[in-house]
Amino acid sequence: MNTQIIAVLFQEGGKLLSEFIRSRPPKHATATEPLPPMEQLEIRALAEDAPIEAEVTGDEKIKKGTACLPCTNSHLHACVGLLNEATRMSHDGITPDSITRVEQCLGEIVAAERIDLTPANIADLPPEERKIATYASKEIREIRHDLEGLSSPEQLEQIAAKTANLQKYVGQEWFRVRLENMPDKQKRELAEKAISKLFKDK
Repeated sequence: MNTQIIAVLFQEGGKLLSEFIRSRPPKHATATEPLPPMEQLEIRALAEDAPIEAEVTGDEKIKKGTACLPCTNSHLHACVGLLNEATRMSHDGITPDSITRVEQCLGEIVAAERIDLTPANIADLPPEERKIATYASKEIREIRHDLEGLSSPEQLEQIAAKTANLQKYVGQEWFRVRLENMPDKQKRELAEKAISKLFKDK
């Protein structure tokens, strides 16, 4: 998972854990030690995989909204990997193999533009997600134009960096909105699951 997304999760998760611990009867008197890396990843996965359930209103909007940005983020993730490979292959000039990766990235971008970031889909998003998607749509279009006019390894490296920055923005902002939209009941359940990783019965 992107390190910036993880930071957002731990920031929000820390608040939930603090509230839960204050209301939880003491069970063990032993000091808590940092979790091993594998258990930290398991706790992160709990929040990442938790479905968003609307409380009273906004059910359909939340479902529609989260269907657009995660797919866009996945397409951008794929592009970042492809462009990084293309850059590594192009130290001595653009090669046929690097062009193949660029074309594959263009396919990912076109899919995002024609399916996930259509004007109709963006218009259906809740305001916060609409802002993220509108910015992503503009930036991803510029990246496509840059790739279509690619002429040098230096330009390819710049496009790869721009794509990586856009992916980080979309991923981080979508995950932040996802946590904010999570109902209180789910937040409590997430906190309880996280706590169970910290306080396992011996």
